[in-house]
Amino acid sequence: MARDSEKLVQHLITVFFSFILLITIGIIGYSQLESWNWLDALYMTFISFSTVGFQEIAPLSSGGRIFTMVIILFGMIVISMLSASVTSWFVRNELLSRRKLYKMQKKIEKLTGHIIICGGGDTGQTIMKEFRRAGKSFVVIEENSQVVEELRLRFPDSYIIHGSATKDEFLEEANIAAASGIITALPHDADNLFVVISARALNREITIISRSVEQQTESKLYNAGANYVISPKMVEGTRMASVILRPTVINFLEVMIGGDGIELRMEEVEISSGSEFAGKALLDVQIPQKTGLIVLAVKRGLDEKWYFNPKSSLVLQKKDKLIVLGESHKIDKLLDLI
Repeated sequence: MARDSEKLVQHLITVFFSFILLITIGIIGYSQLESWNWLDALYMTFISFSTVGFQEIAPLSSGGRIFTMVIILFGMIVISMLSASVTSWFVRNELLSRRKLYKMQKKIEKLTGHIIICGGGDTGQTIMKEFRRAGKSFVVIEENSQVVEELRLRFPDSYIIHGSATKDEFLEEANIAAASGIITALPHDADNLFVVISARALNREITIISRSVEQQTESKLYNAGANYVISPKMVEGTRMASVILRPTVINFLEVMIGGDGIELRMEEVEISSGSEFAGKALLDVQIPQKTGLIVLAVKRGLDEKWYFNPKSSLVLQKKDKLIVLGESHKIDKLLDLI
C-alpha cells in the first residue's frame, strides 16, 4: 500500500508539472499569436483546456484557432492523466483491501481453540500482547475504525475484524463456534452483558471472561453465562494496596511479566492421557532437572484438589495440571516432554 501511495504521488507530480507547462505554453502562445496581455492569455488558456465553452476574449486568427485546438487536446490529456491516476489508486487499494479481508476470513474459518477478544482498547491491546508472547491464536473485534487501523499497524499479523461484538454476525465471523474462549473488554457494562448472552447462545461450551466496570453488574454477568468476571476498579485497588504492603512481591510479579530483561512466566501444563508422565511421581519425571522449571502446584484433574509446593512423592495422573514457573523456552521444553 505504501508503494501504491508513492506511485500516486509521482503521478500527481507529473500531472502538476504538465499542467504548469501547458499554462506557460498557452500564455506565451496567445501573447505572440494574438498580441494579448498575460491575463487575457492565461484566461483563454484555462477556458480552452478545461473545455468549458466560454466565449473567446476576441476573434481568433487562423493561427490562434489551430493553437487553441492544440491546447484543448493536451489539456484533455492532462485531465485524463489526473483522473486515471486517482481512480487507479482508489480501485487498486479497494481491491487489495477486499482481497486481504477475504484471505483473513478464510484463515479465521480454519481456526480452532482460539480466543475472541471483544474491544481493542488499552485492555484489549494488553491481552493481545500477552497472547502473542504466549503464542496463543486470537481474533479481535473492534467497532471504532480508527482503532482498527491502529491495531492493524501495531499488530500486522493479527486477525482484526471491524464491527460491533454485540452483533451475532461479527461473533460468527470470528468463528465463535470453534473458539475455546471469549474475552469481552468493552467500555460499557451493557455491551459486555449483551456479548456474554450472545456468546453463550452461540457456543454453550465456550469459556467467557467479562469485564465489569460497575460492581453491581458482576452478578448479572455471571447469571448471563460468564465464567469469570474481572473488575478493573477492584484490581487497581488491590494492586495499589499491595505496592505498599508487599513491595517485593509486586516487584517479583513485574519481573515475571518481562521486566529488567528477564522473562519469567507462570504457566499451566496438562498431563494428557497418553503422556509418559501419567502414573509417575514428580521425583521420577525430574521436571526441574530436565527443564529448569519450578513446580509451584498441582491441580488434580479428577477432583480439582490443589497441592501447593507438591512433594516429590506425589504421583501424577492424567488430566492433572502442573503450575510451573520459568522462562518461555523452558516451558516449551516441558510441553515437548509431556
